[in-house]
Amino acid sequence: MMIKKIIVSFLRATAVMGCLPLAAQEFGLTYTTELQTDFKKGTNWVNLLRTDFSLPIGEHFRADLATISTAKTREDRLVDDLLTFSNIEEGNIPLALSILGLNCQIGKSSLFFGIRNLNEDYFTSPCTSLFTNSSCGIFPTISANYPIANYPVASVGLDYKLELKHWTFETTLYNGTGYRNFTGRENVFRICPKSDGILSVTSINYQNNDNGYYFGFALHDGLPVGDEEGSERQETAEKKKELNTVLWGYAEQRIFPHVHMLLQYSISPTEKRGCRNYAGAGFVFQCKNTTGGIFTGYADFKDKYEWVSELTWQIPCWKNGYIQPTLHFIKNNQEKAVIGLLRFGYTI
Repeated sequence: MMIKKIIVSFLRATAVMGCLPLAAQEFGLTYTTELQTDFKKGTNWVNLLRTDFSLPIGEHFRADLATISTAKTREDRLVDDLLTFSNIEEGNIPLALSILGLNCQIGKSSLFFGIRNLNEDYFTSPCTSLFTNSSCGIFPTISANYPIANYPVASVGLDYKLELKHWTFETTLYNGTGYRNFTGRENVFRICPKSDGILSVTSINYQNNDNGYYFGFALHDGLPVGDEEGSERQETAEKKKELNTVLWGYAEQRIFPHVHMLLQYSISPTEKRGCRNYAGAGFVFQCKNTTGGIFTGYADFKDKYEWVSELTWQIPCWKNGYIQPTLHFIKNNQEKAVIGLLRFGYTI
């Protein structure tokens, strides 16, 4: 009944929001920049600018908007890794959407419809957000296998969330392929399950006493990895669509007053081409107002594998900013590499 009430209220909003009084809007700006080096070939300078805007509309509704812009000085990446050591590095993107839609909040439930990026809701927690390797975000059993709405692309989605005292339940239905253009066939407003597939994500999270436990699954109905990467013939792709399942769980357990242990595991039992298993473990330490961490992860692909380790330390500065030196150790079928990062972030 609660979901039905939210949906009815959500649909009515489009007809009445122009007549409702507007509350004070909220605006935020976050700039993240990092210098990268492999200590051999050279350096790279990567930049990410994110804007957030929220406009309350009446008692239960809110319009949300978030955009990103990225830029870097080096066209090629410093290392050909599978898990992507920097979670902000992308090509030069003048402007792309992360969020654009209407949110309805009734009691402890909320319903959002519009453009959305998976990173806004899933695989985000206090410990994982410290690390800079992309594997501590959306697990490669999902992000490496399917062209989903993963940073820097987004897609049309319907997101429902229920927040209780210690529990959070969330389920989302996305267009199966993410985009970032505003016009043309590959525009972010596109809804085409027949060709793009459908992605369904559900998670159940429990948080208590500074500990967190996260469980979820995803269903992707669409082209398999080989077709998405263009290795299959397009005329046969329509006949080879598959329904794939991904399961995951991760925990953040406080083992000492200022030390948390992080454990991660994900499996894609139906996937035969891409990343089939992923596991990770690490520790996060707090010392006064600084936070450090060490993490190791392993990803098993059909014909490849990769080990990654990260040593990082985040130091607050200038009230709303931080400096974060990081070392990445990478080993896969093709090479071994050590990458150094110096990241700076500031929020207004």
